[in-house]
Amino acid sequence: MLKVLLRHPGAVLGAVILHLLLGGLFFFSFEWTEKPDIAEAGIPIALITEGSLDTQANNVAEGASSKPSEKQTLKEKQEAKKKVEEQKQLQKEREQQKTADAEKRKASQQKAKQLKKEKLAIAAAQALKLKKEADTKKLLQQKKTQEEEQRLEREAAEQEKAIAEREEQRKAEEEKQLAEEEKKAQTEKELAATKAKEAEHKAQAEAEAKEKTKKEKAEKLAAKKAEEKAAEKKAKAKVKKEAKRKARKLAEKKAKEKATEKAAKLKKEKEAEEAAERKLAEKKKAKAAEVKADREKAEALAAKKAEYHRKWQEAQTKKKTEAAAADAKRKSDAEAAAKNKSLEKAKYGALVSWGGKITQHVKRRWHPPPGTKGDQAKVRITISNSGFISSGIQIKSCSGNAEFCASVKEAFERSEPLPRPPSKYNLNKSDRTITFNMD
Repeated sequence: MLKVLLRHPGAVLGAVILHLLLGGLFFFSFEWTEKPDIAEAGIPIALITEGSLDTQANNVAEGASSKPSEKQTLKEKQEAKKKVEEQKQLQKEREQQKTADAEKRKASQQKAKQLKKEKLAIAAAQALKLKKEADTKKLLQQKKTQEEEQRLEREAAEQEKAIAEREEQRKAEEEKQLAEEEKKAQTEKELAATKAKEAEHKAQAEAEAKEKTKKEKAEKLAAKKAEEKAAEKKAKAKVKKEAKRKARKLAEKKAKEKATEKAAKLKKEKEAEEAAERKLAEKKKAKAAEVKADREKAEALAAKKAEYHRKWQEAQTKKKTEAAAADAKRKSDAEAAAKNKSLEKAKYGALVSWGGKITQHVKRRWHPPPGTKGDQAKVRITISNSGFISSGIQIKSCSGNAEFCASVKEAFERSEPLPRPPSKYNLNKSDRTITFNMD
């Protein structure tokens, strides 16, 4: 069977390429990358439902220690609900991010598969191209051999044709020479007949001599013709021998080329067989490496799952700790905010009351000029802790005449010292700067 395969290396190569393509398609049709299963890893998942979020919002709202009013309580509940909604939105964004990451991984895997398929197709195309090139080279070699044979045959035919043409030319020259000699002989015969009367004996002798000469010439011509025929035969034999020698040389060359081609073919088949054996050994080695890689991959996946579970537990613990700290901070901030708000409210009330007292104190000492009813003036002053005006009286605006504006300023000057600021609160300069409307 091996001999049959060696006779058809092209078919063997085509079958090998086809099997490689089928094996590659079968190999790349599997999903080798397993996605980690969260359920198998034993990772607890805490689900946050809408009801539990509302309960957390109510607990956060109810956990505020200070409840100055229903409006404040409602505001805190709204803030807590807003935070819960923000947590919901954040959780939704995380889920969307996870989905996007999974889609990206899937697209990356599909791209890698497509790239491998393209590489396999390129390798198959290259193998097919090499086979076509080998077939083309073989056809060119056969065509070259045929052209050489045809050239040798043409040369032999041309040589035979040249010999035949020379032979025909020689025959034509001989016939022409014989015709000239016959013509000359006829002329001499006629001349001899004319002179026959004068010297019959002489003419007879001459005729005999001529006959003898003619006979000798004919004999010479026959000998020459025989020699030429022998030379022609010899030349034909030489041409035939040369043609046979060339044909034998061509046959020897063809036999040598066939032997060389056969040896090269056997060598190529032997190399193909050795390559197939090497490829089989490499395939076995690759299979063993693949099994080892799969085992290492499974071990790495298990280690990754364990590491993921450990990190998840650490993250959960950290999240709980941070949530507890954030909850405590929120409670503390809420208490401090409520306390500050209550203090600011009391301070604002005290400032409003103090401003009212100053207005009454000044208006009791103010004597607006007659005819200024309806006029208004806006005055800004800064009052010290002892009740005195510390930075001058600033008339910001005045709708009356100069006399009306001066009366307002004089009223503030006569009213010093003004009621002192409330000592319960640590008032700064801005707190002690007040704008009054005098009308």
